[in-house]
Amino acid sequence: MEIRSNSPYLPKNKIRNYVTGVKRKVAYRVWKRKLKKYSTFNAESVFKLLEVGCGPGYFLQCAEEWFPNSEMYGLDLDESLIQFASSHLRRASLITHDGQNLPFPDETFDLVCSLQVVEHLEKPEEFFLEAYRIVKRNGYLIIATPNPAGIPAKILGKKWQGHRFDHISLKTPQEWRNIIHHSGFEILEDGSTGLTGFKILQIIPFALINWIPMAIFGYFPWLKGESYMMIAKKRYKK
Repeated sequence: MEIRSNSPYLPKNKIRNYVTGVKRKVAYRVWKRKLKKYSTFNAESVFKLLEVGCGPGYFLQCAEEWFPNSEMYGLDLDESLIQFASSHLRRASLITHDGQNLPFPDETFDLVCSLQVVEHLEKPEEFFLEAYRIVKRNGYLIIATPNPAGIPAKILGKKWQGHRFDHISLKTPQEWRNIIHHSGFEILEDGSTGLTGFKILQIIPFALINWIPMAIFGYFPWLKGESYMMIAKKRYKK
């Protein structure tokens, strides 16, 4: 299936798609571990999952394998990414949408995910309020976003890869904590990743210094890494 697009998130060829898919599967295992730790979700579970900003569909592909009995939904603004994701996802329902006013009834989903997306939103506070609205009682939220308070961002300044024209809502971990808390969620665990922002740590063999610990732990209990990561649970308001 050939899809023409200038999106930087769309794989350029089959080899790049395969390599990126393998790397994503290793990286996304952290969320499987965190959900096992904090929730009752497992391979036999039946629940509803929504990914806001699903991109090429790599996370949903993993989720389909982890939770084969569950319903999967994905939203993305880029129609070419939706087309690409639909070409390899087996059962996820995909919708072209900007991720702001989410088109679902109250308390629809058990889990809402948004990975490297909230920094693109003009009003991320509204997204978190919407996420709270559509998550069921005791439902979960997982987030990942570039960390402007991390060591790579501080040292590299404007050369840091997180500084992009479409990253209009870069915020520090404490700012995200405040927004998430005020939206009605309880943060169960958060932290940040390694130092991928330094280009030398993206090149073999130096990349192994970063990739191996990341593959094992996913993220760490510090706030100076490349990306801020968080899993939260809905606080039910009486």
